[in-house]
Amino acid sequence: MDWQSVVIPIAVTAATALISWALSLLTAVIKNKVKNETAAQYLNEALDIVDDAVKSTYQTYVQSLKEQGTFDKDAQIAALQKAKCTILSHLSGEAQDYVKQLFGDLNGWIETQIESKLYELKQPNSAT
Repeated sequence: MDWQSVVIPIAVTAATALISWALSLLTAVIKNKVKNETAAQYLNEALDIVDDAVKSTYQTYVQSLKEQGTFDKDAQIAALQKAKCTILSHLSGEAQDYVKQLFGDLNGWIETQIESKLYELKQPNSAT
C-alpha cells in the first residue's frame, strides 16, 4: 500500500469536515447579522414613529392649548393618549411584536419613549 492511497482519503475527509464547519460558521454569522439588522430596523422604525408622533401631537394639539393657557393635567393625559394612538396606528405589527418580545410591555415602552422624547425636546441645547 502506498502512502498516497492512505493520505488522500484522510485529506479529503479532513477537507470535507473543514468546509462543512466553515459553512456552518458562515451561516451562523449571516443569520446573526440578519437578526441584528432586523432588530435595528424595527427599533429605528419605532423610535422614528415616536419622534414623529410626539412632534405632531405638540404641533396639532398641545401648542394651541398652551397658547390659550388651557393646557392642564387632563390635556396632558389626552395628549399622551393621542400620541400613543398615533404610534400604535403607524407601528408595524412586526415592530410591535419585536418590542413586546424585547421589552415585554409595549404600552409601557411607548410611554417611556414619549416621556424621553419630551424631555429631549424641552432641553435648551436639543439638536432636534
